[in-house]
Amino acid sequence: MEYNLTEDNDTFIHDCEVIHPNSTLASVYFQSAVYSMYAIIFVVSLIGNSFVCYIVLSSPRMRTVTNYFIMNLAVGDVLITILCVPFTSVSLLKQYWPFGSVLCPIVSYSQALSVFVSAYTLVAISIDKFMIIMWPLKPRISKSFATSIIMLVWLIAGITVLPSGTFATLSNDIASLGTSLYEQCDK
Repeated sequence: MEYNLTEDNDTFIHDCEVIHPNSTLASVYFQSAVYSMYAIIFVVSLIGNSFVCYIVLSSPRMRTVTNYFIMNLAVGDVLITILCVPFTSVSLLKQYWPFGSVLCPIVSYSQALSVFVSAYTLVAISIDKFMIIMWPLKPRISKSFATSIIMLVWLIAGITVLPSGTFATLSNDIASLGTSLYEQCDK
């Protein structure tokens, strides 16, 4: 990455992007609006997905194979809400990684894991629905087999995203003046 400092040393160019302290991104009003929107998304997602999990677990009538998959999808979405929304919003608005070198690989792995769990759960739901449509007279998969599929989804997702956490590092880009402009969590 290349940095060019101007004469006033308040502006630097980052990959053809000019970031200036007086830009809209640095505005207190803009950052407040973005943080407020992220907070609303966080709260609504957490409440909604937790409610789905509660309904499936509390009512025996709702404990079906499809609802187990939907609950796993809700668990993945709760993880996305907890692990992606706060870290992504703060690091994007601050334009650097303020959480330190320990959290960099942990957050990278957790974020990727939660996204892949959601994606693989959608694949499992699709396969279940495909089997129901293609072979309607065959018995559906059992709840215990669905639970095994869900555990397999987590295992495959965990293995798939292992490089994300293993190779995530915190890097400092040093400007021409010898000072660090920011830290970035390279994924």
